[in-house]
Amino acid sequence: MKNLFLLFTILLGLNSCNSWLDVQPYDRVAEDVVFESVKGFENALNGIYIELNTNSLYGQYLSCEMIEIMAQRYSVNKSNAFNYDLMLHKYTEQGCKARFASIWKDAYSLIANINLLLKNCESHRNVLTDEYYNLLKGECYALRAFLHFDIFRLFGPVYDLDVMTVNLPYYKEFSLDKRPSCKPDEFMNCVIEDLHRADSLLQDDPVLQEGTDMVHDNAFVSYRKYRLNKYGVQLLLARAELYRGNKEAALVAARKVIDAQEQWFPWTERREIMDNTRNPDRIFSSELLFAAYYNAREEIFTNYFSPTLEPAQVYSPKKHIDDLFTWDLLDWRNRPIWLEGTTRDYRCFHKYEDVSSTEVWTKLIPLIRMTEMYYIIAETATDETEALDALNTVLFNRGVKELEDKTQLAGMLRDEYRREFFGEGQLFFYYKRLNVKVLHSYSENADLDMDAAKYVVPLPLSETDFR
Repeated sequence: MKNLFLLFTILLGLNSCNSWLDVQPYDRVAEDVVFESVKGFENALNGIYIELNTNSLYGQYLSCEMIEIMAQRYSVNKSNAFNYDLMLHKYTEQGCKARFASIWKDAYSLIANINLLLKNCESHRNVLTDEYYNLLKGECYALRAFLHFDIFRLFGPVYDLDVMTVNLPYYKEFSLDKRPSCKPDEFMNCVIEDLHRADSLLQDDPVLQEGTDMVHDNAFVSYRKYRLNKYGVQLLLARAELYRGNKEAALVAARKVIDAQEQWFPWTERREIMDNTRNPDRIFSSELLFAAYYNAREEIFTNYFSPTLEPAQVYSPKKHIDDLFTWDLLDWRNRPIWLEGTTRDYRCFHKYEDVSSTEVWTKLIPLIRMTEMYYIIAETATDETEALDALNTVLFNRGVKELEDKTQLAGMLRDEYRREFFGEGQLFFYYKRLNVKVLHSYSENADLDMDAAKYVVPLPLSETDFR
């Protein structure tokens, strides 16, 4: 990983730090200036959250575009060679390699900043109250696990196959030269350990008493939905445990979130998505446990999905969308999100279209949503009634008929991942976790046969050259 570097320039956009950044280069003295106050810690952590929105991470590649194209989500014009190569999983093409390299570089750069912040939580412990110390460290450990885990899901092996030979670096401390290499099991153990640390440190998270949308005089503890809070950590822990095949632990973690669902993550009501034609809440915002705040979110729609692109850069033929919602065409995730293009032959993806509302949710990109908790329970519960009830809870709250035949549960669960997480970057990783052999295509192409090689993205040259 030759190109790992400190990306502390994330603070450039924060006015409170401009004065010293303008007059001296980054060095040990500047680091001490940053962390000599609580505000400096807040700005450093806020900067990390801001950088999650870069195109190479959750502002594009790992949310609505690249990773979704790999899951065969859209039909892509052949003239767009980069995306067309991605759709066919031609990972060795130059455009694909450049994208993967930027994900690797930017994710590990953020991890370096997280570790720097953790280091300074100790070296400047006198600056922080116990409340701030636990909150900052808890979020840092959670973010470190979150980023490492997505690196693993993209570049790591199909988990638990007979051969898992891909080793990846898991950084537990700030370093510019030490490159720890972990076997897959070791790597996932590190993810789980960090999440348990975060869970413990966040035991007094304000979200437990006030929910995710509470506004305080202290902005740093407001809107916990936009930070990796206690509930987000618990659901992320369930996601990670399920990924490594530990269904029992995944079930335990997912059940913990259920107790808070009704109070803090209420279901989006029909009127908010179906009846509100001016400002439809297409992301079902009340149900989000963790989301990235992206001030330029509307550009996702205008740059990639708008029908004015003639036809849209990425779109889906009408027939394939209708097939996806064949269980119930009145599904709330259908017509409000998939609108007709300039011809009736295809539909355009409107989830991230701008609306006239000034509500904060209009700038959010979902990263962890509450419905995943129900899907995990449906997949892992040994009691068939509990499993079916969990899935039907989601179906009922999407305005569709419930499932009665327990033998159809696995197939319906797979279809739910396809319907629920459109534009959110989860489907490819779901397929990879289950080592699905054939991916349903939303393009004019035939469904795509898969193997382990198509699920495992090659490591960037910067990493393989070092080794």
